[in-house]
Amino acid sequence: MQSVTDIYIYPIKSTKGIPLRQALVEEKGLKDDRRYMLVDPEGKFITGRTHPQLTQVNIEFSKKGLYLSAPKQPSFYIQPEQFSQQQLDVEIWDDTLQAQHCNKDCDQWFTDFLGEPCKLVYFSENTSRCVKNKQTQVSFADGYPLLLINQSSVDHLNTLLETPVTALNFRPNILIKGDLPFIEDNWARIKIGEVEFEVSKPCSRCNFTNVDPKTGVADIEQPLKTLAQFRFYEGDIDFGQNLIPLNEGMIRSGDQVQVLQSHQPRVYQSMLAIEEDDKKAVQLHFANSNIEATGDNQSTLLDQAEQAGVNIPYSCRGGKCGRCKTKLLSGEVKVLNNQGLFENEIAEGYILACSAIPETDISIEH
Repeated sequence: MQSVTDIYIYPIKSTKGIPLRQALVEEKGLKDDRRYMLVDPEGKFITGRTHPQLTQVNIEFSKKGLYLSAPKQPSFYIQPEQFSQQQLDVEIWDDTLQAQHCNKDCDQWFTDFLGEPCKLVYFSENTSRCVKNKQTQVSFADGYPLLLINQSSVDHLNTLLETPVTALNFRPNILIKGDLPFIEDNWARIKIGEVEFEVSKPCSRCNFTNVDPKTGVADIEQPLKTLAQFRFYEGDIDFGQNLIPLNEGMIRSGDQVQVLQSHQPRVYQSMLAIEEDDKKAVQLHFANSNIEATGDNQSTLLDQAEQAGVNIPYSCRGGKCGRCKTKLLSGEVKVLNNQGLFENEIAEGYILACSAIPETDISIEH
């Protein structure tokens, strides 16, 4: 029987998690989970995808508030009673909402740590954000109130990796030990402790998965590249399950996972599903720098650009953010995902370098 082994919250989005023995499940997630978030001067959210050093910020609860410590930084207290009453317009993915500005001292501490201007905001009682296509509230998590990871699935992934990863690479709220790897794919509704959950959808992963939570250093490929070889579905690389709580209540380490309803799981294909016998060389022309390189029809354009010494900006590395938008001037590519593009951009010939594989000789502008 599968059961809960660990519970984690991340009070400030993208910072180090806090392990708990028990937690209160609220509508928008675990109590105190992702209630704070950093934004840039324009109000756009900042995460470990672009700032992996955030994973090295340690947080502890104290009577004064949140106690913060980080490498080469003085310790600092976030004290809610000193918060500003100012509401800021902030953006997180496709959502625009108002959040409470903490104060200038909080801003300065994180600005010094990141080396660039930023602000800390709080998900107050006046802040509202819904799960996509749902009425359920969610805090500053990427899209869903909770994330469940199965340690057995992590163990299976590690059999395919040269350097093992831990479950913390995937930033779970609930870590379980399942009877089998990926048995969680079959679940539609479960109960843990006092709470029933809708297992809403698999969690689509991005390059944040490649950040080592112990060091804050990001691997350029792994484990995301290996996951793509057997967990690819309609442009997404899946690992873990997003949960929506159907009631409030307590969950505890050691609670059994009761499966109330099952469904047919997704059938996964390889993101790089080209037989080795079909591998062929292609010529890559990077128009901006006038660099020519020999590539292949198996790796993504972003991977091959990096190998050729061409810098194409990226963030999510999963086809969602649109930062690696590139114009295809000539040739053909296999498009794996274009969620980060608008329809007019697709019509104009733009592709996402992280989610396109050359099929012929190509020329691009980035």
